[in-house]
Amino acid sequence: MRKLLGMAVIGFLVASTALAAPSSSSQKLALEALLKRSEATHSDAMVIWQDGREIGHYYKGGKAPGPIDLMSVTKSVVALGVAQLVAEGKIKSFDQPVADFYPEWRQGRKKIITIRMLMNHTSGMQNVMNTTVEIYPAPDAIQLALAAEIVGTPGTDPNYNNKAVNLLAGIIEKASGKPMDVFFRDGLFKSMDIKPGPWEKDKAGHPYGMAGLPLTAADLGKVGQLMLDKGQWRGKQLLPVNVVDALSQPQAEASMGLLWWIDPAYRHFDYDPAVFDVLRKRGVPEATTLALQEGLRGVHFDDVETMQAGIAKALGPDHKDALRDELISRGIGPYRLFKMTAGPTACISGNGDGGQYVVVLPSAKIVAVRQIDAEGSQEQEGEDFEDFVQRVLDVAGHSAKAAH
Repeated sequence: MRKLLGMAVIGFLVASTALAAPSSSSQKLALEALLKRSEATHSDAMVIWQDGREIGHYYKGGKAPGPIDLMSVTKSVVALGVAQLVAEGKIKSFDQPVADFYPEWRQGRKKIITIRMLMNHTSGMQNVMNTTVEIYPAPDAIQLALAAEIVGTPGTDPNYNNKAVNLLAGIIEKASGKPMDVFFRDGLFKSMDIKPGPWEKDKAGHPYGMAGLPLTAADLGKVGQLMLDKGQWRGKQLLPVNVVDALSQPQAEASMGLLWWIDPAYRHFDYDPAVFDVLRKRGVPEATTLALQEGLRGVHFDDVETMQAGIAKALGPDHKDALRDELISRGIGPYRLFKMTAGPTACISGNGDGGQYVVVLPSAKIVAVRQIDAEGSQEQEGEDFEDFVQRVLDVAGHSAKAAH
């Protein structure tokens, strides 16, 4: 068990869990709940810092694990690389056309697609949500993205797009003169003493922008701290404040920044009868539409966790496949099934498949990380820690129920 900067450490639950002396009894209770939940969801690592000091951790087996694939949290790290190149003038701005780097895009609707549109998921590029269908089998993820058809109007309707984000790896390489993994290794990672595992690459040798970067919990925490401190690291301004702030500005959707998510203090969800016409117009199978219409009739949910549990109950045992293949693949995420009421912005976060998280809470100077290593196996029900952000907000004194 670790001694934290002279603070008393209280061990509880198991030897792999530690809690520094909290500032209040309510924070102690919230931290205990967070750590218990970390164990219950089979986390490999969960660490939370406040004012740059660790105030609690949970490690499966009692020891901090090595680097774990961040999954889609990789996108949030890639955003920092784009921000660095904007600051250096090697990318003119987030609104520079992709065609400046790939002249073959100087035609049709592709010529109006900007780097920002790749980052806020409004490129309009054709996309299959399941990455095992197109992206991983493709020998070159960048060429796959370049060849994609444009099926939506660029700059308008957000639609989460892994294929589009992979194109950022090529842009970073063209702008910096280095492959993306080398650019980070020699730049931000070196400056912050971050030691990544091998970045997953396609057969052509390009690191994926959508996922594939392994970091330890401690090193992912450094990424969060850099965001919290607006580009400053140990007294040195590695990134200008304005480009860091740009990553967390709301885009076409209020919850979406530039490869960072914007989380309100609370979200409440209510039944929306109008949404089912939208589902039918977008081609969602009638059986799925009817199941949601009946299962969600008249509901109200106070938080994301109970909302997602409600969808799961409505869709039945195969709810994950139905949500991914029949809804999200058509640009319909779970939030769009409801009338949503959101509180003021509380934090920003990166999150990835299986429940990988980095959460940055400026008002309380908190950074929190959760990791689970599900490589080679599908995570089990409940392991994806869907209420992690809210649990971190609870530590800071934010309560979804109190805000209702």
